[in-house]
Amino acid sequence: MYFLVRKKTGRGSGEALEAEYQGTELTLGSDDSAMVQMPGLAGVLQFKPSSAGAQVSASKLEFELEGKSQRKAELALGQTLSVAGYELSLFKPPAGFVLGLQVHRSAPLKASFATALDLSESAWSVRRLSWILALLILSLGLIIPLTGVVKPELAQTLRTHPLPDDSLWSTGPLDAAHDTSGIAKDCQACHSKPFVMVEDAACLDCHRPITEHVDVAVHPAEAFVGERCASCHREHNEPQRLVRSDNKLCVDCHADNAQWPEAKQMEAVTAFSADQHPDFKLSLLSPKGKGAAHGWEVERVRRGSAELEERSNLKFSHEVHLDHDKVQSESTGEALNCASCHSLKDDRQHFEPISMDKHCRSCHSLSFDMYEPELELPHGDLRAAIVAMESHFIREFTDPALRQERSEKKPRRVPGKREAAASCEGSGLDCGRAEALKEAEYQFAQTGCITCHEVLETGLQDISDRWYVQPIRISGDWYPKSRFDHKSHLSIAWSESSEVCEACHDASQSKLATDILIPGQDNCLECHDQGRAVSTDVGCVSCHAFHQRDSSLSIEARGLLDKQHPAANKQGE
Repeated sequence: MYFLVRKKTGRGSGEALEAEYQGTELTLGSDDSAMVQMPGLAGVLQFKPSSAGAQVSASKLEFELEGKSQRKAELALGQTLSVAGYELSLFKPPAGFVLGLQVHRSAPLKASFATALDLSESAWSVRRLSWILALLILSLGLIIPLTGVVKPELAQTLRTHPLPDDSLWSTGPLDAAHDTSGIAKDCQACHSKPFVMVEDAACLDCHRPITEHVDVAVHPAEAFVGERCASCHREHNEPQRLVRSDNKLCVDCHADNAQWPEAKQMEAVTAFSADQHPDFKLSLLSPKGKGAAHGWEVERVRRGSAELEERSNLKFSHEVHLDHDKVQSESTGEALNCASCHSLKDDRQHFEPISMDKHCRSCHSLSFDMYEPELELPHGDLRAAIVAMESHFIREFTDPALRQERSEKKPRRVPGKREAAASCEGSGLDCGRAEALKEAEYQFAQTGCITCHEVLETGLQDISDRWYVQPIRISGDWYPKSRFDHKSHLSIAWSESSEVCEACHDASQSKLATDILIPGQDNCLECHDQGRAVSTDVGCVSCHAFHQRDSSLSIEARGLLDKQHPAANKQGE
């Protein structure tokens, strides 16, 4: 945990010095064991963060709070604690810190302590003692550690013995992601200004595609003023990782959404459990207007809020396709499984799109003439299919040789397929058009294209405009605000068994394409409920990326789009 301590210097009404500390609790005192040195304090004060502020306990002394002398108390924001001439109060810390403490010396140090620091009557003069201490510090802090740099073979010896080593002034190692990019050889790549903390411009010079957590066009930009990249991503900070994964990173804001203008659309989140995390929201694709003539729109709907259906305009039954008695693979004769059609992308989260040519055509032929079964209609273009049928049949009936050859052929019979006309008494043009119309009626109104597609009859007489095949669009990302690694959730290779997939997706029982087979929160809570004693724990960032892909670019939000490193940091303007 990180603590921020602010000491008032007394040189001005608002001037103060700030320092960061890390540990499980914050300690104050005058001995070496205390994190914060407070001369004149006879004992030790301990501050532990709590929901109200901090729990304060004293060792070997008492403090005064609200007119009472105490050894243990709860200190809240706005209260002041007095002890040994000091006044201590809490303030709301910035992001990344769990506690903010302000220290103000309200009275002079005790006389006994001042006398102990008076060296005027000592045997050694102040100047001589200062020189001795300066040389001692120089030797311990620089000369001895520097020998480990000059002679690397001594560096490990210094580190393994109670001797000062380069850790006294070394910044510590870089994170591996930065250490391999050449940054380690050029400190100025990040530290562009002396004695100035690393600015966002230095980070975004390399990380230009990174986005903010939210869209700053929707959320108030002033709420993020002062939030530096380095507030969360702390370099030279081993053993902590460069990327934060603790829940506090998210819960600090999402536990109380009243501060945001969209509070009514958001629900409080404090942990992943049934009572501390709202049910998932599905992203449903809905056609804009009849037949999706005006495209599609995405509607985010909370699971369980209504009877939800997938409106893809597809006719399909998982139950039929996974039943070995009804459907078998043409190549192997075995039953289909999930992997027969669904192949995982390299991102391990999403699946490759389903296509007619790759997944369906081997079983569902688009042939349209029994006399020439090798001919197939183009897929996905109704007008091209009409033109293909008309041009083929007109050519067949117009050319005398082809017409004669057709009348002599014996067509290949296919169960459920209508028989094409072998001869016709009219002209070639009329016969061709009539045969094309019959085939179109079969495809769009009986048992051809209409088997998988929603087909509307327009009422028009022209063959090109008589039918309208509604376009199909299948959702590829049901939970775009989250991420899910399929491979890490599979106990065996998913491509070898459909049963593994059905642990979450009950596909073999689905009879309609409108069924939504995406599991909800209950399915995840079976293993990952943080409210249970035995659980495979997950943090917020296990499922949610902090930098959302549909949010504002950081270089735009921070006014750095056209700036190059080391440009001035425009954050907060």
